[in-house]
Amino acid sequence: MTRSIQCDNCGAVLLEEDIFCGECGAPRPSVIASAEPIDQPQTQVPATAPPVRSSDSDTVWRVIAAILGVVGALLCLLGFAAFLLFGLIDSEGVSQAENWLISTICCLLPIAGTGAAIALAGMVVWWARLRKR
Repeated sequence: MTRSIQCDNCGAVLLEEDIFCGECGAPRPSVIASAEPIDQPQTQVPATAPPVRSSDSDTVWRVIAAILGVVGALLCLLGFAAFLLFGLIDSEGVSQAENWLISTICCLLPIAGTGAAIALAGMVVWWARLRKR
């Protein structure tokens, strides 16, 4: 013969083979009692936030910042090398001071200046997107 129990939540009649209440879905009282020891006090575990993971967009921004920094540094070096190379070459009809001035205007400012601007853009990307991580 089957024994019936009342649901603690809604008062519906539960059969012995029922694990959950058919009316409200609450677990059977005897299932809860057998799962938890009586002599140990119940402690609630506080809900914790899920761990913060670096998203794919952070990886993309890191790659962009690194590429901009490397390209900017290489252009700066190229600009300084061209400035020194063309500044040291003797030209006919141009004094040494004018030669340095021309190499500054033609090599150092456009090439190294562009490299510095690109490297600065990489630093801005890093600062704006990744500094708080």
